[in-house]
Amino acid sequence: MDIVFNSSKPNTVGLELEVRLLEPDTLKVKSCSDIVFDNIDESLKPYIHKELLKSMFEVVTPVCNSAIEAVDFIDDTLHTIKKIGEKNDFLIAVLATHPFEEQSDNEIIPDPRYLEFEKEFQVIIRNFLISGLHIHVGIEDEDTAIDVYNSMINYIPLFLALSVNSPFLHGNDSGLSSYRTKIFDKLPRAGVPEYLESFKEYQDVYKELYSSGTIKKIKDVWWDIRLSPSFGTIELRVCDAFYDKERLQFITLFFQSLVEYSKTNPTKRMFHQINLQNKWSATRYGMKAIFIEDGEAILVRKKIKNLLEEMREAGVFKKLNIEKDIKDLRYIVDKPSLAKNLRETYNKTKDFKEVIKLGVI
Repeated sequence: MDIVFNSSKPNTVGLELEVRLLEPDTLKVKSCSDIVFDNIDESLKPYIHKELLKSMFEVVTPVCNSAIEAVDFIDDTLHTIKKIGEKNDFLIAVLATHPFEEQSDNEIIPDPRYLEFEKEFQVIIRNFLISGLHIHVGIEDEDTAIDVYNSMINYIPLFLALSVNSPFLHGNDSGLSSYRTKIFDKLPRAGVPEYLESFKEYQDVYKELYSSGTIKKIKDVWWDIRLSPSFGTIELRVCDAFYDKERLQFITLFFQSLVEYSKTNPTKRMFHQINLQNKWSATRYGMKAIFIEDGEAILVRKKIKNLLEEMREAGVFKKLNIEKDIKDLRYIVDKPSLAKNLRETYNKTKDFKEVIKLGVI
């Protein structure tokens, strides 16, 4: 396996958002992704991808010059597919987990890759009823990519806390803010990765997995943060799927900014157990999580605000020409998490349909 990092224009942005298909009346999942692919305009077909389940599809943006451009593409595409649903008896919703979905409600797409996953991962993949958000940012070269990757490992919990949107599964309150995260962590080659010393070490890890027959493609490794050499990007994969345009803009801008900031302000390496603990805290408590750093614990909100101020002082927002965007959207940090809103809606109504409606486009 030859892995070459294809350098890309720095700070370009790409988004991938997994979307669910629902029955209009019952709000149960509907295995009808073929209808989407059969009816989408030819110009959009390269950007609408199949997913593991027939009740899902994924919107993938083109390479965008700004976070706002990428989010606008997602928003416009979702509303285009919503119109297809209105004519073909389905709804679209962005739900990291569906509150009362069961394995038996779904069909796995008969794609050889997905069928191989089912054979390998058994009950884990059959219960993989989850949806996520992935963010790509362009990197100029492989050495910079490794340096940024190492720094971003520490920041994984911040993005999870900002996006938590999956407290419910199988008709139960999990007690967590992101149950999706715990489902994903059941896979091997997933979760918080290790620091790497060089691009060569990165290559060596993948080559050993490939030569042993463990993986067939680079994308068969699902770390929360990873390099995507063919695109020339660093890819954030920890976020729950959600539909909130301004929150999506802020998270994308925040990630883009931290990528740029990390090039000249690398983080200290943390013990792996500290990174795991910080991720658990975000999984459990969302925006009320604590973040351990240098032996001290601060609130996730405070850590995010500190980084925003550091990046402002370092001129990162000015360099990226996003000063006004960050100023207008930083209120997101003080908002309740999406998971908190979902839980409060259910506690008030005792109706999971009302919860689902919060994610319907």
